[in-house]
Amino acid sequence: MSDAVKAHPGMYFGAYPAADWPLVIAAWTAADLLRLAGDGARVELVLHRGGALSASVRGATVTAPAGEGKPIEDVIRSGMWYTGLARATVVHAGPWRPCELVGGEQVWRDLDVIIRSDLDGALFGVPDGQWWRDGVSRLAAVLSSPRHRPADGQRVHVIDEATGDRAELP
Repeated sequence: MSDAVKAHPGMYFGAYPAADWPLVIAAWTAADLLRLAGDGARVELVLHRGGALSASVRGATVTAPAGEGKPIEDVIRSGMWYTGLARATVVHAGPWRPCELVGGEQVWRDLDVIIRSDLDGALFGVPDGQWWRDGVSRLAAVLSSPRHRPADGQRVHVIDEATGDRAELP
């Protein structure tokens, strides 16, 4: 956990209790993927039994300044500051196609992006995996707040792997 988050968690997580911080991270992950995919996008979000989080989206477009030479996964990860709050985060983007050069930027189009984060239970002060209890309904509450609500037409399909609960959230 970064020193800034330790010193001022409210700046990052607002009034949410620490037990809800994994759900806020899930909302941030969904929002970042929805931004990459644009209007009408749908993110698949899975709350895994052991406390990990997976998210995927189809049809993403990713841009980076030309000449940086970063792998596409690093470009995506660089926009996700909160991955520092996980023990590990893996990003996969495909199918791999060469990028286009457009106005000084590298542009990758029509990507399927998959992210898996193994969240750090020590950050939340809750035993690993316990933070997803009633995760679908609690995530619905997080996503209904103006701060985390997806844009009109965008959806988050969430599945709690442990319980089988699922929902399509606005």
